[in-house]
Amino acid sequence: MNINHSASTFRKPILVIIGNGMATGRLLDEILSRTPDKFDIKVIGKEPFGSYNRIMLSSVLAGETNVDGIIQKTPQWYEDNSIEFLSDTIVSYIDSDNKNLALQNNQTPDVELLMPYDKLVIAVGSRSAKIPAKNQNIEGIFNFRDIKDTEKIQAFTTKNPDAPHQEKNALVVGGGLLGLEAAYGLAVSGVNVTLVHRNKWLLNRQLDEVSGTMLRDVMAAKNINFVLGCEVVEFTHSINAAGEKVISGAVLTSGQVLNAQLCVIATGITPNKELAASADIEMERAIIVNDYMQTSNEHISALGECCQHRNSTFGLVDPIWSQCKTLAERLCNGHLSAFANTPVPTKLKVSGIQLFSAGVVESSETTQTYVLTDKKSFIYRKIIVENDVIVGVLLFGNVSSGMAYFDMMLNRKKVSHAMPNLVMGHEFMPAEVKDSLIIAA
Repeated sequence: MNINHSASTFRKPILVIIGNGMATGRLLDEILSRTPDKFDIKVIGKEPFGSYNRIMLSSVLAGETNVDGIIQKTPQWYEDNSIEFLSDTIVSYIDSDNKNLALQNNQTPDVELLMPYDKLVIAVGSRSAKIPAKNQNIEGIFNFRDIKDTEKIQAFTTKNPDAPHQEKNALVVGGGLLGLEAAYGLAVSGVNVTLVHRNKWLLNRQLDEVSGTMLRDVMAAKNINFVLGCEVVEFTHSINAAGEKVISGAVLTSGQVLNAQLCVIATGITPNKELAASADIEMERAIIVNDYMQTSNEHISALGECCQHRNSTFGLVDPIWSQCKTLAERLCNGHLSAFANTPVPTKLKVSGIQLFSAGVVESSETTQTYVLTDKKSFIYRKIIVENDVIVGVLLFGNVSSGMAYFDMMLNRKKVSHAMPNLVMGHEFMPAEVKDSLIIAA
């Protein structure tokens, strides 16, 4: 069966976007704000939902909101904006020679539809990275990437209502942001949580050992146990009443054996690049794009977590939003406004604690480090200076002046004369020193 479109001389060019995540939602906003009537827009999403805020999945897991509360674009929104939305649908391959897509709806997987396009955007995101542990093909091991994953995990936390006091033990693998969010959500649900992380402290890419340890202490107070500096070697299993293999625990590299009836694996992401192979476009770790988000095929673009620009891949919101603006400018107006992967700070809120990190987080022989610590209030402020300019900022608990420090770092402003007062925040500095600095809001 084909999805046919009449060959009208004046028909709008067909713009198809594969993927319906946050990047697509932002791209649609950028397109509609520029040329809302230029394209016949079609969006293909593999999930049976409108576009939603994936960052809020931990709040759904914790019961702080529900699925409806994180939906950003409902099916009605697409209809109101004259966008054809195909939910619960996957693209099996791209015929780039004839500019067609092969589609399969999850409700009728044996039926293949063909959809033509004039311009195509691949925004299919990423999936959870795999770990090398043995015996992962058993029930009770989940990723934490979408609503379906979240609902499966929630089902575990609420099962056996007739035995409310039955102990429930969960294992979370990964001490990055996603792992911490999963652990927090499970703990709030009343589950006994143990988080395993291969590094010696949490968020090791954004925090140093002092702040990583402080974060561990904050989260331990929320009934989360930690096993750091270890990895899972293999998962153990038992047989349930239905004769299925279900997780019973895990063996760690230290030899320790943990008891668990559920495991969430959250050790990073892997870009979804497989569609690029069917379209015969260039890829390495991800789908390669130029400065204007164009792939090696002039009719196909890519953006978000599935793309690779100048050897970099992406997982933070700020650069992906910039990609959406660059792509919209080219598609809508023909303007070549180059995407630049400029440094951005990491701004996080984990278990109620505000974090800000930019540049290097560890001192070296050539740097000077200024630190303010209040362990009782869980406040830690660290500024690293080299050759009289800031090269690293780490704020834990109190993130005031974070963007001011970041602006000073980017603009290489001389700061040694303002130390050590500057570590407390620019508002605490003497007036004569404040006046000598230009600090961003």
